[in-house]
Amino acid sequence: MLLAYIIIFIFLLALFTNFGLLLDYAHKKGYEHNSKIKWISLIPIYGNKYVHALPNLKSNVTKEEFDYLFSIEMILKKLGLVAVLLIAATLIIIPVSLLIYLSFKSNFTSSLIITFTVILIFLIHQGLVVEYAEKKGYEGIIPGLIGLIPVYGFIYYIQLPKRRNTAKETIRSTFSIKNIGKKALINAELTFLAVVILVPIIYIFGMAFSETLSDIPNTIWPETPSLNGIKYIFGPDSKFGTWYLNTLIIAVINMFIGTIIITGASYVFARFSFKGKKAGLLTILVLQAFPSFLGLVATYVLFWKFGLLGQPIYLSILYIGGSIPGNIWLIKGFLSQIPKDLDESAEIDGASKLKIFIHIILPLSIPILTFVAVNMFMAPWMDYMLPGYLLNQPAPGSSLDNIQNQWTLAVGIFSFINGQYDLNYPAFAVAALIVGLPIALIYLIFQRYLIEGIMAGATKG
Repeated sequence: MLLAYIIIFIFLLALFTNFGLLLDYAHKKGYEHNSKIKWISLIPIYGNKYVHALPNLKSNVTKEEFDYLFSIEMILKKLGLVAVLLIAATLIIIPVSLLIYLSFKSNFTSSLIITFTVILIFLIHQGLVVEYAEKKGYEGIIPGLIGLIPVYGFIYYIQLPKRRNTAKETIRSTFSIKNIGKKALINAELTFLAVVILVPIIYIFGMAFSETLSDIPNTIWPETPSLNGIKYIFGPDSKFGTWYLNTLIIAVINMFIGTIIITGASYVFARFSFKGKKAGLLTILVLQAFPSFLGLVATYVLFWKFGLLGQPIYLSILYIGGSIPGNIWLIKGFLSQIPKDLDESAEIDGASKLKIFIHIILPLSIPILTFVAVNMFMAPWMDYMLPGYLLNQPAPGSSLDNIQNQWTLAVGIFSFINGQYDLNYPAFAVAALIVGLPIALIYLIFQRYLIEGIMAGATKG
């Protein structure tokens, strides 16, 4: 079987390499837009004779240029390119073939493939209608909306007169195999990404309304939706409100105090010259390279010795300390782009360093500060390792019965699916959605500042 695959691969490699060389040869002779020659070039031996026998329409092309097309260098380049394309095609064809095979074995897979194909055809149709309308001079949102109507979109714009002096060949090229293939590949990728992103989200919503408590649902949406998960989350048996409050307090402290400390340190490194500045920056850079879990044992011992175990508010010390190295470099890079002439002009007018920082530097640094503040705020919501390690011990003067009151959301939510007898997957899904939706909303609100912060903070160090 393997030998057969190798033989087929070598045959296709030779066939398409020869096709590429002959196509380049025909283009050199002046036959760039002749589709007949393209098809004949795919025929071994006969295609070579046919293309070589064609008369040269470009008298300025020399014999050496034609000979170079079949040199060892060009042949090797074509072989490499064709080999990469064949391997890529194989990596695409194998999963597709497997899905087609599974569609005959599973109704779910069959339904999924049919749905994917219908959506793909629908998107290709809409894209072709929009392109066809644009070439005839009809632009804007209307062609996109009309293109959503199957078949009618084409009929509508075929009947309309041209607003733009576009050649018939250009309009016809909209329906060429090459153009349709491009649209199919682009829309297939977008559809696949949409499925990969949306299916887990829909599945989580379905799990939130599932009746089954102790088993993971095997369907995307339950047949009989239930509100048991929501009732449990907000019921007396759940500590969800306490966990949410613990996490919110840590996040707010982390955001305000952390951003203030990091901004001040970054301003000093960006605007002042002092002994040890370069060594300090390099030390911070080296510290950033070590992952936080390497110091878990030392962190646990320090928290134990200072009596901080089981007290969630003190986790902010670790979050702030861990975020300092990377964020100092980020904010410093942004501040270094602000001209120092502004500082000097303000000093001439009698402004102190503090006034310059508050009234000039801070207003200009809103994008990067927003980016850092949002990231600092988000850190406690998505971290399980540190809270799970440091908050599962009773606080000084507290008993084991109150240990759940110390947890953050990540630890508490995980307990819904980590118990041996009291599993509750719907409650887990509901809690995940309640936590996830505000985070998504914050990113949407501040996305402009976040993008500006990322772009600006990474351009200069």
